[in-house]
Amino acid sequence: MTSIIQLSPLTNSNHKFPKQLILTLALTSLLSSGFGLASSNTATAAPTTNSIEISQISQNRLPGYIGRAVLNDASRRYGVEITNLSITQTTPKTFGNPCEFNFGEVCTKEYRPVQGWEVVVRGQNQSWTYHVNQSGTEVVLDPKTNVSGNSQLPRAIAHKILNETARRSRVPRRELRINNVTSRTFGNPCEFNFGEICTKEYRPVQGWEVVVGGRNQSWTYHVNQSNSQFILDPKN
Repeated sequence: MTSIIQLSPLTNSNHKFPKQLILTLALTSLLSSGFGLASSNTATAAPTTNSIEISQISQNRLPGYIGRAVLNDASRRYGVEITNLSITQTTPKTFGNPCEFNFGEVCTKEYRPVQGWEVVVRGQNQSWTYHVNQSGTEVVLDPKTNVSGNSQLPRAIAHKILNETARRSRVPRRELRINNVTSRTFGNPCEFNFGEICTKEYRPVQGWEVVVGGRNQSWTYHVNQSNSQFILDPKN
C-alpha cells in the first residue's frame, strides 16, 4: 500500500507538465504537418501527360515562314497561284550531311547534320517534295519530283542535267526546273546525238528526252539509260 501512495502524485490531475516540453511538442507537430503539405504541392506540380503531348505537337508544327518559302518556290516554278497550292505533309528531320539534305543519292557517311524539314506540296494533281533548313534560307526541291508526265527520270540523272545546265547557262540551279521528260528509243547513235542527217541503220539507244527551263529559256537533252551520256541539243 505504501508504494501505491508514493506513486500516485505522477497521475494526479493537479500535476503540470513543463511549458518548454509542451512548446516543443507543438512545434514538432506543426513542422510535420507543414512538410507533408509541401510534399503534396510538389507532387501536383509535375507535368501531366497532356502537357507533354502539347509540347511535342508544337515542336512538330511547321513554322509559318518556312511554309511561305516553300509555297512561293512552288508557285514561281510551276506558275500556280499560291491559293491553289497546299502543304499536305511536314516532317522535322535531321539530315546527316549537306549531301543528304540536297537529295544526293550517293553520299559519304560524313556527319555534318543539317536541321530542317521535309515538306510535301500539292497542286494541279501533282506533288513536290522539298527539303528546307531551319532558317528557311535553303529550299531544295527533290529533282525526281521535278518532272511532269508519267516518265520516271532517275534522280541521279536529274541532278546531273540540272548541274550541267547551271554550269553552261550560269543560271543558278535553284531557278532551273525540268519541264518535261519523255521516254524514247532513239533509232541509232546518230539520232541520239541530234544528228540532222542520219542513216536508217537500226542500233537503238534507250533513254529520255529532257527539257529544262529557267529565266524564259529552255534546253533540250538526250540522255541514255545508264547515264553515261547526255547530249545537249546544239540548237540551244
